[in-house]
Amino acid sequence: MIAAISMMRRRADISVAQFRRHWLDPHGVLTAGLPGVRHYIQSHVVESPHNNALARELDLMGFPELWFESYDDRSIAYKSPRIAECNIDSEQFVGAVKRIVAEPTIVKAAPKGGVKIFILNIGEPVDQAWADAYQERVLKLLGVTGYVRQVILEQARAPNSKIPELVLPIAGIAEVSFENELALARNVTALVTADEATRLALYVVEDYVLV
Repeated sequence: MIAAISMMRRRADISVAQFRRHWLDPHGVLTAGLPGVRHYIQSHVVESPHNNALARELDLMGFPELWFESYDDRSIAYKSPRIAECNIDSEQFVGAVKRIVAEPTIVKAAPKGGVKIFILNIGEPVDQAWADAYQERVLKLLGVTGYVRQVILEQARAPNSKIPELVLPIAGIAEVSFENELALARNVTALVTADEATRLALYVVEDYVLV
């Protein structure tokens, strides 16, 4: 399985509420119709005191993930008439985007409910050692109910998209779920230590599963 993941900023001339509405519908409906998509989830960034300073500085609005069985299936989807519609629609609400391809692993499946966060490790090169160490560290924390590990395979522009590329090197991604807000609050300083605050961005997100 591979995952096409984006880090999105909104257009400056639209509000956060407009961005979120348009992303869900019509854009989410269009994207869900891409051929070969096995899983499509939109993780919308929400206002939270736990979003750290680096996260606020980067000003990302959300993280869509499209999972395919293989690179070939992704290639078919990205050459389809539907992707052309998606690219045109993206111009209506997305101001800049960073795209990566990753290999996802559901290390611990989260139950419904709870609180989810995205951790972005900013920098180069892709750090596999970080992914190993961070997973081991986080799974020991009390209140963790889910963990998705993303092994980054490539970072490249999407073909035929006119959206400006966001220059943002990504060395690693982790998706962590907690049983509730209190459990997250207890562990914030363990998720991103003071020494890591300039390279690890913590975003609290709200998920919408479309496929």
